[in-house]
Amino acid sequence: MNRKDIILSAVLLAVAVILLYAAHNGEGATASVYVNGSLYGTYDLSVPCDIHLENNGIINDIAISDGGIYVKDATCPGKQCVKTGKIHLNNESICCAPAGVLIVVHSDTDSELDAITK
Repeated sequence: MNRKDIILSAVLLAVAVILLYAAHNGEGATASVYVNGSLYGTYDLSVPCDIHLENNGIINDIAISDGGIYVKDATCPGKQCVKTGKIHLNNESICCAPAGVLIVVHSDTDSELDAITK
């Protein structure tokens, strides 16, 4: 093998690993929604739904669609939670500090990694 073959093989291997990770990443993903530090609910990201939360005088309208979760609208100042957009990757999060709302995505890879490392 010459140098070009080695480089080409390395690039193809890297692309294959990235595609494999991307294909598996969204499978079995859930989102945990916390309000004031307490678990409000856990939602399957493959099942579309709307969640309406009112806390600290602030309203958050949350939606799950197309394998992701996002804050559609909020009455908080700044609306950083809305500007975050849709999340779907493991450990991504959305925070609405004024409302005390935190959304965190978890995937199956968490439990698989726990099983392997134990």
